[in-house]
Amino acid sequence: MDFKGFKLNLKPGDFLILGPDVPHSFDFSAKDLGDCSYRTVFIKEEHLSVGLKAVLVNESSAISSFRDKAMWENYLSIQKGIEAGSKSDISVIISVSEKLLTHMPDFVLSRMPVKSPHIVTVKEYIKENFASAPSIEELANIVHISPFYLMRLFKEEVGLSPHAYINQLRINKAKEMIEKGTPLLQITYELGFTDQSHFSKTFLKITGVNPAHYELLHL
Repeated sequence: MDFKGFKLNLKPGDFLILGPDVPHSFDFSAKDLGDCSYRTVFIKEEHLSVGLKAVLVNESSAISSFRDKAMWENYLSIQKGIEAGSKSDISVIISVSEKLLTHMPDFVLSRMPVKSPHIVTVKEYIKENFASAPSIEELANIVHISPFYLMRLFKEEVGLSPHAYINQLRINKAKEMIEKGTPLLQITYELGFTDQSHFSKTFLKITGVNPAHYELLHL
């Protein structure tokens, strides 16, 4: 995975933990992936204990990674159980994830806070309007700078282009809607995707699974 200035190569037994403010994507079209297996777990803040929230309060922009083969094999087993339809493993993975997240402050590789007031403003606007997919020209007008300068500054500060960041937020919202039982076709158009193929390709690139598979895991 590639994060704004450095690359991280993960092997079986490695955990990668990203704070909620760290944009990320994965290029599954790369030819050198071999038998790469990519699984993700998204833990909502509401599932975390008060004590753990206090531990993670300063880690929203952090990237952490550590190696624990035994924990990794156990975690993978739980994930496979959920994929096979086990409802009991859902509560188990939340409990194990709590233990996993306690390691986050101890193994921070990098933090990616946004410093530019222009980008802070643009990010806040995008968070309120991501479903309409605002153009680079619209975003640049908000902070009174040129589209070219905004593109360069946004990529430097965030690590993604504005378009990629917008897609990140759209897919995060799509996951919430799927978990609530919203039909995929409705999600496609409410979040501004041109069609279901566009939605599916974007969802797969960001999450590692297609939306139909994700839907099955959350029935």
